[in-house]
Amino acid sequence: MFGRRVDDDTVKTASTLLTMYLAFALTGACVISTAEGYPIEPCLFEAVSAVGTVGLSMGITPSLGAVSRSVLILMMFFGRVGGLTLMYAALGGTRTETGLCPAEKISVG
Repeated sequence: MFGRRVDDDTVKTASTLLTMYLAFALTGACVISTAEGYPIEPCLFEAVSAVGTVGLSMGITPSLGAVSRSVLILMMFFGRVGGLTLMYAALGGTRTETGLCPAEKISVG
């Protein structure tokens, strides 16, 4: 677009984050729906609102039990901290390439 390209690593990171957030929101909504016996639509709205930390509600939050509230709290924390931060904290390893000079692109020809 506009004569530019998007790096493959950026596309992979964005796809990973999208998949992670969707899976987290769907799992949370299913847990809340199963635990409380509500239809999936209001539970999905609550879950996506919690992950997005937007503060919207369909009015079922005050009637939720401890398990469902804990799920919402975890989803709010995950949404606030961010997926990449948690992923790097959990899976981050040690860097073995320390002290290398930066690479330079040189025009040849």
